[in-house]
Amino acid sequence: MSTMDDKINRKIHLVKDILKNVYEILELFKPLLEVMLEMEEAEHYKKSGVFEKVASLFGEISILCKEIENDSPSLNLFLDNLGN
Repeated sequence: MSTMDDKINRKIHLVKDILKNVYEILELFKPLLEVMLEMEEAEHYKKSGVFEKVASLFGEISILCKEIENDSPSLNLFLDNLGN
């Protein structure tokens, strides 16, 4: 593997680690979030679309991470060389 491939793979692993940490943080805060969602003030955030926006942003992060992984030059080079 080339140095460029190593750098790309390192970036992919970093992004995966970030997402794993975000997931773990959300899991740790889940009990608190459940209580907060039962509060009267939470209704404002539900109606204003804040929760939907947050879910959308996490979805976009996931898509971007997959795009980074799929755009790896080593994968493209490998697939190109299969035809030769």
